[in-house]
Amino acid sequence: MGRKQTPTQDVAATRSRIIDAAENLFRDVGYAKTTVSDIAKVLGMSPANVYRYFPTKASINESICDRLVRNIESQCFESLIEDGTSTQRLTRFIFKYFRVIKNNIIKEKRLHDMISIAVDEHWSVIRSHSERVRDLLRIIIEQGIDSGEFRTVNSAKAATAVHQAIAFFAYPSLVEHLVKDAENNGNDMEEELTQLLDLILCGLRSNCE
Repeated sequence: MGRKQTPTQDVAATRSRIIDAAENLFRDVGYAKTTVSDIAKVLGMSPANVYRYFPTKASINESICDRLVRNIESQCFESLIEDGTSTQRLTRFIFKYFRVIKNNIIKEKRLHDMISIAVDEHWSVIRSHSERVRDLLRIIIEQGIDSGEFRTVNSAKAATAVHQAIAFFAYPSLVEHLVKDAENNGNDMEEELTQLLDLILCGLRSNCE
């Protein structure tokens, strides 16, 4: 016989089931149309029981949003496994970030509507996500400074500047605008991002021509 779960494990397992059910409903009918009663019904629970594990619907939303952005981060961080210069690693990461956001918007539109709302309303999970991305950018920049590839700058401020510069290619609602604009006008989104990266990298390099 398997070992009996502890109360802590039971709570974690139930919370995970609630998050899974809510995420599936968000995917099927949309974030705005899903209620706690809907989530409870799928699980064969009462709404009051759901509230034992999550005090508000907002707390369920935050947990799902945190799962989504961490999945985005995981996919993007994979781009850094391959060796290369700091320029190459920064370029790979930013392009991967843009492509993951774009593909998820196209494939999982209803789920990413929630992330757009989370960005607009400054949810704590989005702030934490932005901090982790800026910290990674800072590390790449510092490695470039140490190798002599990048000029000496305040790495934290430079990372913030890079993060702000690529916002149009990273925030779901803005990327969605780019996708629609590309469909209507035939714009090449990756070419536009390449031009922006050229400017960013020229500002960072120790000798830019």
